[in-house]
This record gives sequence, structure tokens and C-alpha cells, in this order.
Amino acid sequence: MTNIEDYKVLRDEFGKELEVLVYEAELSGWNFYTNSTDENLSIYTLAQEKMSNLYKNEDLYEKFKKIKEKGFANKHLAKQIKDIVKAFYNEIESGQELKALRDKENEISAKYNSYVLTIDDKPVSKSEIMKILETEKDIEIRKKAYEANVKAGDIIAKDLVELVKLRNDYAKLKGFDNYFDYMVEETYDIKPEKLSELLNGVYGKLKSKCIEFDKKRKSELSLEFGISSEQLFDFHYGLLPQNSNESKVNSYIKTKEQVVEIAKNVYGQMGYNVDNMGITLDLFPRKNKNTHGFAFCIKPGKDARILANLTNNVKSLDTILHELGHCVYDIGIDSRLPFIEQDCSSPVMTEAIAMMMGDLPKSEKILEDIVPDEVLEGFMNELKEDDARFVTRSLQIINFEKEMYANPEQDLKVLWSNMKKTFLFRGENTELNNEWATIPHYLSHPGYYQNYFRAALLKAQIYGAMTKELGQISKNQHTTEFLNEKLFKYGASLLEEDIIESVTGKPLSEDDFCNRF
Repeated sequence: MTNIEDYKVLRDEFGKELEVLVYEAELSGWNFYTNSTDENLSIYTLAQEKMSNLYKNEDLYEKFKKIKEKGFANKHLAKQIKDIVKAFYNEIESGQELKALRDKENEISAKYNSYVLTIDDKPVSKSEIMKILETEKDIEIRKKAYEANVKAGDIIAKDLVELVKLRNDYAKLKGFDNYFDYMVEETYDIKPEKLSELLNGVYGKLKSKCIEFDKKRKSELSLEFGISSEQLFDFHYGLLPQNSNESKVNSYIKTKEQVVEIAKNVYGQMGYNVDNMGITLDLFPRKNKNTHGFAFCIKPGKDARILANLTNNVKSLDTILHELGHCVYDIGIDSRLPFIEQDCSSPVMTEAIAMMMGDLPKSEKILEDIVPDEVLEGFMNELKEDDARFVTRSLQIINFEKEMYANPEQDLKVLWSNMKKTFLFRGENTELNNEWATIPHYLSHPGYYQNYFRAALLKAQIYGAMTKELGQISKNQHTTEFLNEKLFKYGASLLEEDIIESVTGKPLSEDDFCNRF
């Protein structure tokens, strides 16, 4: 047999074992995040250990290594075997360190998920706090809601710093200065310096627009609260002025169940029957459930699930549309592919699809049946402002994480405050607190947030290609065929760069995103 044939036989045999353990780990992860009990944590931890033990098989490791040393001309297979060998190497050479990282992460997750947010000693959900910050003008109530959320960060901030140091120790074993650089380069395939170049390049083009939109927002908030923009504190931000387009649209969304109905209808018009394609929904807050939003791919092509905490507003509609984007991608993967290739092409690709779907309330008229035209037109015109705020928020989160890993001993409250001043244009009233610890990605997906930034560029590029062929994608049953046949079904059997060129006709570029402005 040729080297490629030898590799595919070995890969597929290994994939059969891996598939069983991945399913067990994903399912137990779902159970833990939706119900964070000690028992579910133990089951999840054990499932993770079983999967890691598979990569400690030194005989398999040597076989894969020998094949890798012979090399492949095929770029895709070369990357694939490199990733497999790296996974074995990490477990065999650093298995105990990896287990320590997983255990610490799960311990912190359990603490955070089980923490009950309170206002005046009364339990509240994260979505209720967000609703207060969106709608309440009473300063004392706003302060209490803002501080309740920050207290959740206080619960885990010290533990997170310990985890950052442990991760850094691990990265140094791999020859990196810190874990952020390690994750960005080794897991997400972009050099840290290239990432910085991309971030700075987009920000350089859009900074003046970002400042313009920020001044507009501050002016609106100042008017609402009857103060100058210099008097704004962190707890003032997040309010939707009563006459804002988003507030007006929110008034037409009466219940959280209506949010789900709208999302299902939108996907139905694109050709996806959400209720009949293997997607499980757990969408509303309850005790011991993680307070954020995630999509879980339990079994590619067959079983995808959404954890969310919805309420009746457009932010929740964005959330459910976004997470369903991940799910239709996962379900669209051809389950006949070798198991190693039953995955999204890349994190950037799946996030681009999800973000494109989350944009639909403002990029297309999916709300025209419930919102009057004059309100909807103003609301949809705000998409570029959303993108500008996304850019500045992303820069704040990414640069904070980068600096945190570069020096976890520094005062992270001060760092977070400085990042707000630099990228969110906040004034001297910016608070010193542990709000940074409430960013879920710092705990569960280190180095991941930069994928959203790159995905924002890609979403605009894919959307441009799709609308050129289909018109409004939310009004065309062929949207399903386009995505499934040109993108989803290939899973990870093609490189991200090849799929981008195939779907859009050009390499990844910032042009389509920046041209929105």
C-alpha cells in the first residue's frame, strides 16, 4: 500500500474507537452544562479522561509518527496527520498536566454554574439582569443589577488566575511564551503576529467610524439619564433608549416562546425543519444551568443541541439564530465521512455561519410580519453600528486575554478598565472590578475569541456570495441546498482556505466587512 493508503486505514480504525469516546464526552458535557451537579461533573470528568487515555497509546503514536515522517504532498492530509500526532504527543508527553488543566477548568465551571445571582437577596437569572440593564432607568436598580453580575466574576476570579498560570506552565513545556500564543498558533492555525496585524488593520480602517458611533450612543445615554457624557459610569451602558429602534422592535416581541417561533420560521423558510432534524433545544434559565449560550455537536450529522437562556428581545433572537447556525452546520456534515473529518472545516467557518444567521434580523426582513415598516427600516440600518461595536468589543476582549496571559500577576481589574478606556472609549469613571471573569471564553475556550473576529470578516464574504446567487437567504428554500452542498457536507475533509475560495471565489479578505461601512 502507499503511504496515503496506510494512513487512511490506520486513521479510520482509530476513528472508530475515538467516535465512541467523543460521543460519551460530548453527551456528558451537555448534561454537566445543563445541570451542574457533582455527579454530572464526575461523569463528565471521567469521559474526558477516557478520551485522553486513547491518545496515550504509544504503539498507535509510533505508527502515526512513522507515516507522518514520510510526508504527504496533499496539504489537507498533511495537516490532518500533524494534528493527530500532536494530540498523541500532548497526552503522552504531558498527560498529567493536561488532566490538571481539565480538572481545574471543570472545578471552576461547577462553581460558576452553581452560583446563584441575587439582587436584594432574591435570586435572578442572567437574562433578567440583562433585561434590567436594557430597560431600567432607576440608577440604584441598575447599579444592583450590574454589581450582581460582577459578583459572579468575583466568585471565580482568583481561580481563573491560577488556571491561567497553570496553562502558561503547560505552554512553556511546548516552547511558547504563554498559553494564548500557544492556542492561537497550535490550535487555531494563525501566528500571533499575523493575528495582531489583522486586528490592527481592520481597526485602523474603522476606528473613526467606531468613534462616531460611540459618540452617538453616549449622546443618547446622556439624554436618557439627564447627565453629561463625562458622568457616564459602566452601569449606565446597556440601556436601550425608549425611542431607540431596538426598544421599539423589542416591544413587538411579547414572549420568549415567540423568539423561538420566529427563529424556527426563519430556518423553515430557508429549508430547515428545526423540529425534525435532530436538534435538541434547552432554551430557558433554571437553577444549576450555565448562564450563557452554547451549541453542542453530540453526533455529527445526527445530534446537535443548544443551551441558551432566552428572554423576549432581539438579543435573544440573535442568540437562537446564531446557535441554530452552528447546529445546521453540524447536522449538515456527511456522516459517511471518516470520523476524523466529521467536524466543521474550522472554528472560524462555523462561527461565520452562526454570525451570519444572527445578523438576519437586521440584514433581511425576517421581522416584517410583526414590526411596522418604518420601525423595521431604522432598526435594520443599525447593522453597521452593531459591527462597529463588535470590532471594539472584540479588541477589548482579545487584547485583555493576550495581556493577561503575558502577565497574570498584574492587577487584572486595572487591565480590564484600561482596555475599556482604550477600545470602548470609556472615561475615567470606568470601574475597577472582576467583570472580566464573567467572559465565558476565558474559562472554557481560551484563545478562542479571535475566531469570532476573523469570522466576522468571513460572514460578510459568504453572505455577499450567497445573496448574489439567492437574493435574501431567509426567503429562499435553496439556501439549505447552497449551504449543505457547497459547505456543510464536506465537514473537515477540505481545508478552510479551499472552502472559502470555492464558496466565495476569493481568499479570506476584510474587504466585504469593511465595505459595509
